[in-house]
Amino acid sequence: MAKLLDGLSLEESGALALADAAQALDKADDTAAFLRALKDNHRLWTVLRNIAENRNWPVPDRRQTDFALVTSGESGISDDKVHALVEMNRRVSAELAGGDIQRIRERAYFIWESLGRPQGQALDHWLLAEMETVGQRH
Repeated sequence: MAKLLDGLSLEESGALALADAAQALDKADDTAAFLRALKDNHRLWTVLRNIAENRNWPVPDRRQTDFALVTSGESGISDDKVHALVEMNRRVSAELAGGDIQRIRERAYFIWESLGRPQGQALDHWLLAEMETVGQRH
């Protein structure tokens, strides 16, 4: 497992980012929030695809990645596809976490806070930035 900082693996970071992306899509209460969540989800899956391919991860697989990228890039996405995307995010998140996602979230938050809440961004943005940085190094 690739480690990010002190004790958070790349897989765990991916799991948290996917769980947060699923929640953002599910809870978006207006068009602007939904479009922002969809764009963020697309960015996340782009990063995950690159990392999964470079590290030969079994999850997410090509089919999941292709579906997520096509679906989150669509305009006029149907409710059924949104629900499928949210559920897939949650399913892949659980597989990547390999354990208790809440415990992982607490560790990630502690690390983020101990670093002074980098970039003045929320935890989910920091996780994605870390994943992109680590993914580009390999």
